[in-house]
Amino acid sequence: MKRTFSVGLVFLLAVLPALFAKAPDPKDAATASQLILWSAAAEDEAEALVKAFNAKHPEIRVSIIRAGSGELITRLNAEQPRPQGDVLLAIAKETFDEHYNLFRPYKCANHDSIPSTVRDKAEIPRYYGFSMPLQAFIVNTKLLTPDQYPKKWIDLIDSKYKGEIILANPALSGSAYSQIYMMYKLYGEDALKKMAKNAVFVASSTAVPESVARGEYAIGVTGEANIAKYILEGAPVTYVYPEEGTGARFDASAIIANGPNPKAAELFMDFVTSPEAFKIILNTRQRRVVVDYLPGPGPLPSLDKIKLFDYDAVEAGALRDELTSKFSDWIQ
Repeated sequence: MKRTFSVGLVFLLAVLPALFAKAPDPKDAATASQLILWSAAAEDEAEALVKAFNAKHPEIRVSIIRAGSGELITRLNAEQPRPQGDVLLAIAKETFDEHYNLFRPYKCANHDSIPSTVRDKAEIPRYYGFSMPLQAFIVNTKLLTPDQYPKKWIDLIDSKYKGEIILANPALSGSAYSQIYMMYKLYGEDALKKMAKNAVFVASSTAVPESVARGEYAIGVTGEANIAKYILEGAPVTYVYPEEGTGARFDASAIIANGPNPKAAELFMDFVTSPEAFKIILNTRQRRVVVDYLPGPGPLPSLDKIKLFDYDAVEAGALRDELTSKFSDWIQ
């Protein structure tokens, strides 16, 4: 009888840890082997990132769902409370702010190398910067000498440039609206009124760098990628980043809250904020990346040579109708 009791006690001690162990999460297998990436990035960018990620994590099978940012956000809302995506890649920062609670806080492995101006300001961020479309001046070098270049946003109201500045109509172009919002934040409505009278406005944002490159106007304001394009094509143009700074507008990526593969999502966020991933983003499509330890795209300077200021995209969106309406009246 004693021997039977001893054998039973040994058996009980052997199985006791298993009885009290945490029950396995049915999602554990999926988190180790799957990732569903919702991407607004270009197809070749997303594929290059996934290829490099899989080189580090071959055990994770990645599916890419590619669509525009509006479509992805609509889907994300429709699938609540259990969305089928894990990471949302490369959509505008303001979209994350507008749908903040749909994303999970996560402090990525590369947190300290991402400047605070290009990530969520929370202690544990919900999104990190991916790329950034900075606005700058494009200047025709045959029409102006370096000492004549505009150096600041406020120079756009200088009467000596009257009729020599070409801008896109902010009522018709998102990037053009960002330009007048920046001027408004720096100098207020009076400066906007003066700029409206000092410049020529066109319907298409692409017409701005084209016209400066052709020598029809001396100065334009445009996305820096357009300036790089014309420099590389041999046009007589250069860039000027305003001394007051240019708004830190950026696209970002985040982990989707309650997604099916949370561990894989964390691994991907650690990767997509790494130097290797930023080099891929820079080189695949010559995008400006959000870290200052890499060079700028093409002939453009690195980020550490450019002054930035916070761009409140939520406020910009809230003011858009009011500002564009007023501005349309001023340019009449």
